[in-house]
Amino acid sequence: MNTNDTGHEPTKPSKKFAVCYADPPWDIQQKGARGAAKHYDLMTLERIKNMPVVDLADDNATLLLWVTNAALPAGLEVMKAWGFEYKTNAAWDKYYMGLGQFFRGSHELLLHGVRGKAPFKFHGQRSTLHFPRQQHSRKPQEMIPLIERVLDGPYLELFARERPNSHGDWSVWGNEIESDITIPGYPVPSDFTHTGEQER
Repeated sequence: MNTNDTGHEPTKPSKKFAVCYADPPWDIQQKGARGAAKHYDLMTLERIKNMPVVDLADDNATLLLWVTNAALPAGLEVMKAWGFEYKTNAAWDKYYMGLGQFFRGSHELLLHGVRGKAPFKFHGQRSTLHFPRQQHSRKPQEMIPLIERVLDGPYLELFARERPNSHGDWSVWGNEIESDITIPGYPVPSDFTHTGEQER
């Protein structure tokens, strides 16, 4: 994720989102031969925490935040910094033996946090998610209808890598996609397409 401030100052989005769905490029224990650093740019914890998500979220909103096992403590810090209170989590069973100094990681956690009042629509959703493993770090597209089933929009996917296959009210932001919003201090390539500026 290219998040160095280039001097380009986009306008804050006026739309507020009831659901923020985020998969940050954590730099925690990701430097090895099989780590995320081989696949995309990473962000420091402080850089992620300083994102103005509080300005994007509605007063009554839900945050769904992906974390690796190593990034779990950092994820809780980010959730608090973004203005959400941690409630629970779900685990994605990837049917794959990954890295790990102790247990070999075969799952990722989806942290669930709330700001204000953000009711769940469907209480039959299990906390264990059984979806096939994707390309490195990509999250299953099956998450989109799951989120729509349990939570009302509008929805914002942060660090998106592809547009959701949905007719729901989704907006996306990320450096691998034509973003629908701009975030001050966090330029992505499509910002310069929208403004006609050249990235420096």
